[in-house]
Amino acid sequence: MDNIFTKSLTFSLLTMPAFVLTIPHGSNISAICIFLLSLIVLVAHYPLDMALNSKEKILIFSLLLLPIVITFDVILRDLSFRYLDYYLRFILVILIFFVLRTVKVNLAPLLMGILIGAGGAGTLALYQEYYLNMHDIHGYVMQINFGNISILLGMMSLAGLFMVNDIRYKKVFYIITILAFVLGITGSLLSGTRGGWIAIPFFVGLFMIFLPLNRAYKIISSIILVLALILVYYSNDYVQSRVDSVYKNTQAYNTSNSNESITSTGRRLVEWKVGWKIFTEHPLFGIGSGQYRQALKDKIDAGEVKRIDLVDHAHNEALQIMVIAGVIGLFAYLTLYAGVIYFFYTSLVKGSDIKVKYLSFLGLMIVGAFFIFGLTNYSFGHNMMVLFFTVMVAVLASMISRIENESVEA
Repeated sequence: MDNIFTKSLTFSLLTMPAFVLTIPHGSNISAICIFLLSLIVLVAHYPLDMALNSKEKILIFSLLLLPIVITFDVILRDLSFRYLDYYLRFILVILIFFVLRTVKVNLAPLLMGILIGAGGAGTLALYQEYYLNMHDIHGYVMQINFGNISILLGMMSLAGLFMVNDIRYKKVFYIITILAFVLGITGSLLSGTRGGWIAIPFFVGLFMIFLPLNRAYKIISSIILVLALILVYYSNDYVQSRVDSVYKNTQAYNTSNSNESITSTGRRLVEWKVGWKIFTEHPLFGIGSGQYRQALKDKIDAGEVKRIDLVDHAHNEALQIMVIAGVIGLFAYLTLYAGVIYFFYTSLVKGSDIKVKYLSFLGLMIVGAFFIFGLTNYSFGHNMMVLFFTVMVAVLASMISRIENESVEA
C-alpha cells in the first residue's frame, strides 16, 4: 500500500508544470494532490528524518521568514487574515520538502510534466489566437501570468538537454524538447506580456554558463537564439508594436501633463512612484497589507501623481513588500531569494550527479525568472504564481537533498 502512494506521489509531480496553464484551476488541483499524497506518505513513514545540513537550514529559514513578517504585520495591525492566505503556502510546502526528501521518487514524471506544460501552453495560445480569434491570449489564468509561466516552461523544457545522455531515444527527445521550447516561447509571444521577455538575457546567460555542451555549441546556440528573437521582432508586427510601445508610452508619459495620455506603461510609472513615496514616508514598517489602494487614492486626490484607475498593488514585487512592511519586509523578501538561490547554486556547482545539476539548474531558472517577473508585477499576489513557485521550489530542493544525502551515506 505504501508503495502505491509513493508511486502516486511521484506521478503527481507531473501535474504542476503540466496543469498550471492548460486546465482551469490547474495549480490548485496539482498543489492539493501533491500535498495530500505527501500527508499520506508522511503517515506511512512517520517519523521523518528531520536532521538538516546547513544548506537545507538556510533554505527552510528563507521560506519561513517572509510569511512570519507578513503574519506579524497582519496580527499587530489587526488586519484581515485573508492577507496571510498566499504567504502561508511558503510554510505548507515545507511538509512536501521533508516527505520527498525521505522517499525516493522518479525524475521522469517531472521532466514529462515540464514538456507537456510548455507544449500545452503554446498549443492553447495558438488555439485561442487563430481558432477562437481572442484578443487577449491568457489560457485559463491572468494574461501576464500566462505569458510569464509559458516562457519559463519553454526554457525549462530546453534545460532537458542536461538529461539527454540518460534518455534511450535521444533523437526523439531532442525533437520533443525543441518543440516544447518553441511552443512555450510562442505562448508567451502571443500573450504579449513584455515583462516576461526581460528574462530572456538571464536564461541565455544561464545556458551559456552551465549547459553541459561544448563551448562552440553554446556560442552557436546562443547566436541562433538571438537571431531568432531578432527575426521574430522584425517579422511579427504585434511583437514589434508591443516592444516599441514601451519607449513610446514612456515618452508620452514624460512629455504630457494630460491624464488622457497615460498608457499601461504610464500607469506602471505612477504606481511605482506612489509605492516609493509610501515607502519613504513609512520606511521601517510600511503601511500594512491591503492598504496600497487607499494610499494610491490619497496621493491622486492630493495631486501628487497623475490620475489612474485604482489598483491593489504597486506592480513591482519588492516595492509592494516595502509598502507593506518597510525595510523589514524587504529584508525578508531578499532573504527568500538569496536563500533559495544559495541552495540551488551550491548544488549546481558542487554536485557531480547529472540529476542534481539538472534539478539545480531548473531551480535557478525558476527563482531568477520570478525575481525578474517581479520587476513589473506582484507575482506573490496571485494564487497560481505563488503555488507554482513554492511547490516547484520544494519539489526540486527535496529531490536534490534526497540524491545528495544518498551519496553521502554511500
